[in-house]
Amino acid sequence: MRKTCVFIVPLLLLSLSCAVPVKSPDAMKPRPRISATTVVSSFLEALKNRDFESAYEKIHIFSSDLEGYVKRFELLYENYDISIVDYRILATQLFKDTAIVVAEVEVDYRKPGEKGRRSARYTNRYDLSIPQKEWKIVKDECIENCSQELQGGDGGG
Repeated sequence: MRKTCVFIVPLLLLSLSCAVPVKSPDAMKPRPRISATTVVSSFLEALKNRDFESAYEKIHIFSSDLEGYVKRFELLYENYDISIVDYRILATQLFKDTAIVVAEVEVDYRKPGEKGRRSARYTNRYDLSIPQKEWKIVKDECIENCSQELQGGDGGG
């Protein structure tokens, strides 16, 4: 009986160890609580409402501080009398620690010195990463119907 028990106990432990799933180190990393899609939507909503401080909270850049970012966009919006009319998320693609979100943005603006207003609809690609436990926009790029005069760069929409 003792010989049988000595044989069965290790076999039982071996089979139990196989039943416990082993997670890879990547699977153990917690995903950000707020999705990449929501971050881009919040960013575009902030720009639509001219809330540049809230927009700045959604980006991660080294080339500007909050005050410089806000001043730059206040000037851009003032010079072109920009208003975001509408936006919609077209696609989101997730990788390990990065994401790509593509959005279509409709703007209404006036060129400096002109009386008439113009409308434009362009498609923008937002690259996101997780620098500190939450998604942040690290790069934006117009990919369709681009207007050079309205490009802000650095999360400028």
